[in-house]
Amino acid sequence: MKFTESILVKYTFLELLEREFGIQLREDETEKIELAKQSIEIYDSVEEFYEATGWQRDNPEESGREYLLAHRILAEIQGKLWYFSRIRYEDGVKKAGKPDCT
Repeated sequence: MKFTESILVKYTFLELLEREFGIQLREDETEKIELAKQSIEIYDSVEEFYEATGWQRDNPEESGREYLLAHRILAEIQGKLWYFSRIRYEDGVKKAGKPDCT
């Protein structure tokens, strides 16, 4: 079963996007849902996030764990750190010719 074919998974993902990252999508926005899915990265630690993204190097004043969580850059879900790459998502939306809905 594909991601978008499971209603429960789809609604859970849409709820998670809104609650944790402030991204609101409708269930019929399948292209945007797929882009959002591709924009999620999951890390075991904040150090792993820094290493993979270069965040600490590029944003030293905004790199503390508390800052990242408070500003919805990272979300802690079941012991993992989830990162939603807004740049990747917004670039994908632009390429698809869809108006941004974030």
